[in-house]
Amino acid sequence: MTKKKAKAKKAAKPKRRIPRQDALPGMEDAPIKAIETAALDYAEIRDQRQELTTQEVDLKKKLLDLMHREGKTEYKRNGISVTVVTEDETVKVRVRAEEPNVEVEAASA
Repeated sequence: MTKKKAKAKKAAKPKRRIPRQDALPGMEDAPIKAIETAALDYAEIRDQRQELTTQEVDLKKKLLDLMHREGKTEYKRNGISVTVVTEDETVKVRVRAEEPNVEVEAASA
């Protein structure tokens, strides 16, 4: 399986929902539905963020390896700026339009 297919398979993974249970009549410890729903929503978003953080770390390492392979400490082109920070052994990335009056639009599917 190629890397692109593996990434596509990861991206196609369905969104995981935390199971939610309705309160049963006569329960002493009655739940506050709004708090529980908000807490579960928060936990789902937090888990998604943590997954994105692992992907970010992998992509940052790949970019750093590419910069080392090309022998570059700085790369600037078409509004993309990549700088290797040698003390921390990391990269800083900025992407912006070249001209201040130019707006970058996301492609619609």
